[in-house]
Amino acid sequence: MEAITRRTAISFAIPSAWALTNLLATPAWAQTAPRLPVATAINRAGRMRALSQRASKAYVQGALGVLSERARDIGQTTQSLVTAGLGELTRGAPPAEVVPLLRTLEQRSQALLAQTSQEPRLESVGEVARLADAMLASAEALTQGYEKTATQGAARVVNVAGRQRMLSQRAARTYFLLGAGQTGKDVQAQLDETRKAFVESLAVLQGSPVSTPHIRNELELAKAQWVFFDAALQKPPTPGSLQVVATTSERVYEVMDNLTALYDQVVRELFS
Repeated sequence: MEAITRRTAISFAIPSAWALTNLLATPAWAQTAPRLPVATAINRAGRMRALSQRASKAYVQGALGVLSERARDIGQTTQSLVTAGLGELTRGAPPAEVVPLLRTLEQRSQALLAQTSQEPRLESVGEVARLADAMLASAEALTQGYEKTATQGAARVVNVAGRQRMLSQRAARTYFLLGAGQTGKDVQAQLDETRKAFVESLAVLQGSPVSTPHIRNELELAKAQWVFFDAALQKPPTPGSLQVVATTSERVYEVMDNLTALYDQVVRELFS
């Protein structure tokens, strides 16, 4: 197992800087395309929240030397997903009221990707976290903007489920920041607030009337995975606990991503 203080030279190469620049230079909302169903738009915008925290988690994890190869893979995949996600949202004929929000998200995403494409360094983790949280705020505003266009109250459940993806990655990223020596009270408070929010939102999903039997089974799986993840988050950062957080956060993220897709499908079927 690699020590906490070891820096591993990892290149988080951006998948296609040209593609992202071209995306920003040529607004795809100016093109004719079918509009994304609102539940799907909420899902896709909400995923950008998770990707902001996931990119920064991978960067800090790499800087710590925790499962370095896996951190590199997560970073590269996340950057590809950000680029693809922005493309899908802009091609999905966004309503006029969300276009400025989408433009801001594009700009802040570009800033984060530019930073995380560099070799991970412990001295840069604070700046990466700041850029990731700026992108998170923009993605949250966009998600809320799409939700306001929804005529069905049930669409909110897609937002709540999608936010759980973000919370799982934010909790892991914050724990890694503690391991990197970012031990201020605000960092610990952020971890505590994130853990509390995940549990509260899980209860909201369990009580939702649109949660089918299949979804409820998946929620039980999410709850079980959270128990292991949360137990690790409550331990002081050590090489062993950092590795456990790295692996368990992935399991929670995968389960919640699947659940969000299920809620997206159910809401679209209910109101199709």
